[in-house]
Amino acid sequence: MRRRSFLTALALGTAGAASSSDTLVADAAAATAIDHLEFDSAASLLDASGGRLTDGSRIAVLAESTAWNGDGDGDGDAVDYGSADVPLVAVDGDVVGFGATLVADDANFRSGNEEFVLNVWDAHLGGSGTVLYDEGHDQYNSLSGFSNMANYAEEAGYTVQATSTLAADLATADAVWLTGPATAFTSSEQSALVDFVANGGALFAHDRSDYSNYDETANLNDLAEALSLAFRFNDDEVVDDTNNAGVSYTPTTTRFDTAFDYFGDRPGLEIDPNATHDVAVIDVNDGDTVDVRFDSGREETVRILGIDTPEKEQYQRYEREEEWEGIESLDYLATWGQNATDYAVQELSGARVDISFDGAEPSIFDAYDRLLGYIHYDAGSGSRDAFYNYDMVAKGYARLYASGFSNHESFAAAERTARADGVNVWTDSDPDASSEYRNRDADDLFVPKATTVRTASGGIEDARVPLYAESTATQATTGGYDYGGADLPLMGVDETAGVAVVGGLLVDEAYEQNEGFAVDTSTYENFVVLTNLVDYLASRSGDVLVDGGHGQFAEDYALSAEDVAYYQRHLEGFDVGLEGVNDLTGENLDRGRALLVSTPPQAFTSAELDAVGSFVDDGGAVILLGASNAPDAPVTNLNEVAAGLGTDIRLNDDAVSDASNNVNGDSSLPTTTVFDTSFPLFDAYPATGGSGSLAIATIHEDAAGDDSTNLEDEYVVFENAGSGDLDLTGYTVEDEAGHTYAFPTGYTLTGGASVTLHTGSGTDTDADLYWGRGSSVWNNSGDTCFVYDDAGSLVVQQSTSESGGDDGGSGSIAVQSVHPDAAGSDGDNLEDEYVVFENTGSGSLDLTGYTVEDSVGKTYRFPSGASLDAGATVTLHTGSGADTAADRYWAYGSPVWNNTGDTVNVFDDGGSQVESYTY
Repeated sequence: MRRRSFLTALALGTAGAASSSDTLVADAAAATAIDHLEFDSAASLLDASGGRLTDGSRIAVLAESTAWNGDGDGDGDAVDYGSADVPLVAVDGDVVGFGATLVADDANFRSGNEEFVLNVWDAHLGGSGTVLYDEGHDQYNSLSGFSNMANYAEEAGYTVQATSTLAADLATADAVWLTGPATAFTSSEQSALVDFVANGGALFAHDRSDYSNYDETANLNDLAEALSLAFRFNDDEVVDDTNNAGVSYTPTTTRFDTAFDYFGDRPGLEIDPNATHDVAVIDVNDGDTVDVRFDSGREETVRILGIDTPEKEQYQRYEREEEWEGIESLDYLATWGQNATDYAVQELSGARVDISFDGAEPSIFDAYDRLLGYIHYDAGSGSRDAFYNYDMVAKGYARLYASGFSNHESFAAAERTARADGVNVWTDSDPDASSEYRNRDADDLFVPKATTVRTASGGIEDARVPLYAESTATQATTGGYDYGGADLPLMGVDETAGVAVVGGLLVDEAYEQNEGFAVDTSTYENFVVLTNLVDYLASRSGDVLVDGGHGQFAEDYALSAEDVAYYQRHLEGFDVGLEGVNDLTGENLDRGRALLVSTPPQAFTSAELDAVGSFVDDGGAVILLGASNAPDAPVTNLNEVAAGLGTDIRLNDDAVSDASNNVNGDSSLPTTTVFDTSFPLFDAYPATGGSGSLAIATIHEDAAGDDSTNLEDEYVVFENAGSGDLDLTGYTVEDEAGHTYAFPTGYTLTGGASVTLHTGSGTDTDADLYWGRGSSVWNNSGDTCFVYDDAGSLVVQQSTSESGGDDGGSGSIAVQSVHPDAAGSDGDNLEDEYVVFENTGSGSLDLTGYTVEDSVGKTYRFPSGASLDAGATVTLHTGSGADTAADRYWAYGSPVWNNTGDTVNVFDDGGSQVESYTY
């Protein structure tokens, strides 16, 4: 097989209608002809002897000069055209042979195929007549597979009928339409067809390529032999790597011999994506899918854009509870699937409606060849002003389907309102009752299509990397930064910028077993780590938002909100919502705590970057996710977002694979256990690392009356001064004499809550615990309360002289939080290394002479006159600055608090320890 060089248009004569002066033109548009033809899975034509067909008078259409043919089935029975022109349509009298079926219903009809075929019929039948489609020879396609062409022809004045008794029905026919007869014609059938053609009948025979031997070329050639035709059908495949409809086996061509009256432009079955079309609804499949008929006769299934209704009972296997916030019953969803269908039937069945399209979608067709459309109809007003798509969401029959369509934000608002009001399908929605889902300490992660992270200038520092690939992983770079033999970083964090870059789509549902992936991946802790990362970087509440407005929908290297239903369910267990957002404005971002952006095919505008930057400035986090299979342009777009947000972290231009540690033997899906646990990302959410902080608020050692008879009034009040829950299982309380109390198993003190430990007996509650002693513990003349964690380490201690005591008006100092890891280099940013102290008592606390020490004895002394009001806080910065009531400066020349862990000790002016906090 050889590629043919370009050949100029040839002067070819045709039989009957054409003369030798007629020309085969390369650009049919010059003759106001159809634009081009598309030959999907095509074969070529031969001459009567089975050789190359070179008689120009017989050839109506040639493939482009870039096309070539080959033996697709490998049987060795194809005639090779070499560098010669490849004919695709041949004519002998009223018999026309086509190298492809051309007008099957799965054709897109954006080419001129249907117009061409109808022109052929008109040229040989005069514009009317009965065309019989043969179904009597085990054809792969029945007439239903060409229903659009049949309808189109009938709109033009033809009658198109299927027959399984062709010979018997020829008397009623003007033409016969053949496609790939799998059973040979009998001799009597051949004779009947010979007589039919001899008496003026037309025959339109369509072959197909021999790829996988699906053609029935031999049976067509037997008939051609019986008819003594001047052409035969080739047992081959025609391909074109240059001129095609997206793949080489669908060649396109404009090389028409306009001497044949086949190529005039006429209204076809094409659908103008920029027009509104008046169509008839001929069937309602369910609440989000209907069948319509255009005036051209074309019938199409319409997937109603922007919505998703629940599946009916018979299709429950396709339903996912995870897509429906707060709903955990498939039976309930099936009921509402039927209700949505019933409503659609009521509103649309048999109606004429307007259908239009959204230019923000990449095509008017979806991946299943269904039209993606908006429907407007007359709901009783006398005009088609009812917007079916929107109304289905607003009335609670459907949820928002988060593709890239332009009405996304208004539909999202409608869904939020419907959910809040509990309308229809949302009646039983209760996200607050959803249990935790895949929440546990992280043991290992898998990173789909992994790529490393880097900085704008090269490799990234270890201090900014929470996650690495295993040592068995390898890097393949195509121009990015080469880490050589160093560890391969898969995540980079920039706390100052509020941005993280992740080298993989950690929450892509394509890797869920319920979505067809080969193995169960729910045992990996990807969800927990991403949620902790959001929590670590964000300082505001709200939903987790997923950017879908930059072409991410349906790309296998990116994520939209429709690709993360299982992660949505994980967040739901913490009463955190997940929403798609396509229009990145300040108003839309205001409802979020974090924005997830995956490799975007379309670049962000400067206005969008400004809006996202403001979102980060207001405490929002941005997580940028990449994939090694992303093209260069989306990777560049993602890195431009990073740069626009002020971080130097970038996605690298490489791919990470691991032949030893991976999912399902796929080296492009590496697994890893290499965590930097100094980042609070790897515990079950909410992460326990430093989020809970136990303090002693009050010691009430002197009970009213006789202490020994009023032990319930001798107590200590403990407070969780942190923002997260604190599990006190195994914690113990002791006095100076060694009397010991152990907190109950499973007891947790939530952030900001307090609990009172009474010396006497009673029934434990969340707010009150009872020691159950028969005598006093705390000495009225002075004592110290010590608290130890489940490992026996001292957590906090408090002397009665520093507690609220009897008067309830004294102060009590506690460590609220420690920030040991300053942004960037610790040594260059000592003001961002600090400890926050809180007065948890009810009175002011004089801090004159109080000292703060770390575990190696570095000491800070509060200045004379320093005090802390009840409930107030003061931040002690390691670096230098001007002291205020809220901020004190140690003026130490190097870091004090170890990033990997340390203890904050506080001593009063008499040298007694009043607080000890370990992180």
